[in-house]
Amino acid sequence: MYEYSPKVSIVIPAYKASNYLAQAIDSALAQTYENIEIIVVNDGSPDEGATRAVAEQYAGKIRYFEKENGGSSSALNRGIEEMIGEWFSWLSHDDLYEPQKIEKQIQLLNDLYKNGEDVTNHIFFTGSRLVNKDRKVLREPSKKALLKTAQRIDSIGGNEHLVAEPTKNNFHGCGCLVHKSVFERLGAFDENLRLLNDFDLWYRLYVGGCKVRFIPEILVSGRVHSSQLSTSIGYSYHNPEQDMFWNRTLDWLIENHSDNYELFVMYGKNAYQKTRYAEGDRAFAYAKALKHSKGLSLWLKKCACKTEARALALGKKIYLKLMRK
Repeated sequence: MYEYSPKVSIVIPAYKASNYLAQAIDSALAQTYENIEIIVVNDGSPDEGATRAVAEQYAGKIRYFEKENGGSSSALNRGIEEMIGEWFSWLSHDDLYEPQKIEKQIQLLNDLYKNGEDVTNHIFFTGSRLVNKDRKVLREPSKKALLKTAQRIDSIGGNEHLVAEPTKNNFHGCGCLVHKSVFERLGAFDENLRLLNDFDLWYRLYVGGCKVRFIPEILVSGRVHSSQLSTSIGYSYHNPEQDMFWNRTLDWLIENHSDNYELFVMYGKNAYQKTRYAEGDRAFAYAKALKHSKGLSLWLKKCACKTEARALALGKKIYLKLMRK
């Protein structure tokens, strides 16, 4: 059926995962693309063997590993080390794939392969929805929104726009498909990061020159529940990881695209929307220095963005409070 039908390794990091792990594994086993392997990495779960017991029910169908606790990045990296497949696909233990997730990505990959492109330098993402602990849909993008994202990704010449708006596209980590050689060239997940390991990796892949492809279909369900790390500690855009990420991103834009006014406006607006006011001010000041005549319009945009950010921040606080109940 395919000229190129590589093995895909679905890596599932698991920590105290007995609540949802079986559902994740079932969704991986249900893939319509058959050339896959499923790797479950137990990240030192302190649950009296409950996570192991779930995994053992799938003996012969998955590859199972245990390690000392080191965080999700270390579990993902262990999975990458153990991969037999050429391509890496991430599936969190509490998330779900649609049956055609891998097949749709392999189809697009083959279209590029037939055109003689170096597919190993491409990274593939898909649309996603958010569901609650009972798999009830909480938020789902429209078909129009998904198509708009795909068109925007296809139309940009380089990845600088993705870097300038780091949270606008906000690709779900479990929607990825990445060739193993990319990790060898640009590095895998940063094991020092607890919350931004996915954003950090995408940033390094963008600035490393990988070509981004987006499939405008919902092929992943990301589960939101009270025991998630980001929910249990209270997700915030203000912590040392966020400080590192936002400043590094702006520094990269200044160093590599110092004359691109639009990029700094895009970055500034995105920063304001996430209440990163210092970085937004810095980006707008840089944009103003490039075009002094735009001073008034930049000030008006700044006021509008900050007002919107305060409203969104309040809404997020209410949402997280409800999630903890």
